[in-house]
Amino acid sequence: MINMITAPGETMETIVKEFNWKQALVPIALIMCLALVSGIVLKEQIANTTLKNNKESIMQNTRMTEEQKESALSQTKNMLYDEFGEPRTMANITITALANISLVLKILFWSLFSMLVGNLFLGGGGTFGRVFTIASFAYLPTAIDYIIKTPIKYLTDNMMIYTGLGVLGVGEQGEFFNSFLAQIDLFAFWRVYLMALGFSYLYNKPTNSVLITLSGLWIFGIVVLSGIYPLLAYLFG
Repeated sequence: MINMITAPGETMETIVKEFNWKQALVPIALIMCLALVSGIVLKEQIANTTLKNNKESIMQNTRMTEEQKESALSQTKNMLYDEFGEPRTMANITITALANISLVLKILFWSLFSMLVGNLFLGGGGTFGRVFTIASFAYLPTAIDYIIKTPIKYLTDNMMIYTGLGVLGVGEQGEFFNSFLAQIDLFAFWRVYLMALGFSYLYNKPTNSVLITLSGLWIFGIVVLSGIYPLLAYLFG
């Protein structure tokens, strides 16, 4: 896996030529373990951020009465903190588990849609197993992300650490442009680049043309995801 960072091209070539779907479990397991460690280290910060986000969502809900808002906020606090004001271990485990499930779903959906786009625009017949294996290794920069950001978040007591355009702070959190820019991230593009290297061997196409194709899919996905939250807030807020 270290070779994926130091020699990504040769490593992706080996992964494609010596395909074994079980290999995909190794990078996923590593990232999930790092997510677990990060969740334990940032237990207090995660609880505080979750409470803050839920409070903002509750207070902006025009369909709830003031009594209902106070009740919902009290339930959220009781779920996140014990009677001594310390973050609950079970709540932290649940949040971390949901984050890991979300990670796996992201890899699955990214694999599915990139396979469809690859088969449509790059020719050939890439199978889901091969694409999923490539995507799993392409997600290894997420491990570097955890290693770098976790201590920074802990020391600064700030969960909003950006390595991309999110640092511009355009718009309010949850709004379309804020969410869009936050997802234009160095580590995210690194994942797309590694995916393009794997696809260049899988589909026997130049890396640059593959990178353009996958970057288009990536940007399209960001636009869709950035629009979902404002849409839901408009419909149910």
